[in-house]
Amino acid sequence: MPQKPTLLHSHNDYWCKRPLWDAIDYGCNMIEGDIIYINKKLVLSHSWRPFSWMCYGELENTYLRPIHQYCIENPQKEIWMYVEYKDSNEKINEILYALFRQYTISNLHYTISAQNEKWYHKKRYKTAMKFYEKYKEELQLTWKTTELADQYQIKKVDLFPESIWHF
Repeated sequence: MPQKPTLLHSHNDYWCKRPLWDAIDYGCNMIEGDIIYINKKLVLSHSWRPFSWMCYGELENTYLRPIHQYCIENPQKEIWMYVEYKDSNEKINEILYALFRQYTISNLHYTISAQNEKWYHKKRYKTAMKFYEKYKEELQLTWKTTELADQYQIKKVDLFPESIWHF
């Protein structure tokens, strides 16, 4: 049986000095951005109760615009942008839809997720699922990595400043 192609999933690379580019330099082709809604923008944060020191820029400027440009310049490369909801504010959905539409290109794929195991994650899960159900066909979305697991071997890498660990 032929081996599945590998998706190398970069987690927390926005903690690095060169978000996105550190991940790409390590060979990652799935980039994760955890998002929350602040002041009409989607901001990168691993916490749903952020303090200013826990925010790492905007989704659009840190990932979507540069990934889109990278995909234009490297049409042979396939990149997956993995967006995880860390907030339940439904305004996320309208902004995310506009951003995904703006940065559509054939070799850039979008995957979304939200945790749902614990009671305090359930609202964000519902918000993400609403987005997924409404736009999955139009945007060709996949849900988490579960929908990709049949086609790809997925390896997750946590990128931290100055180091890399494999799970």
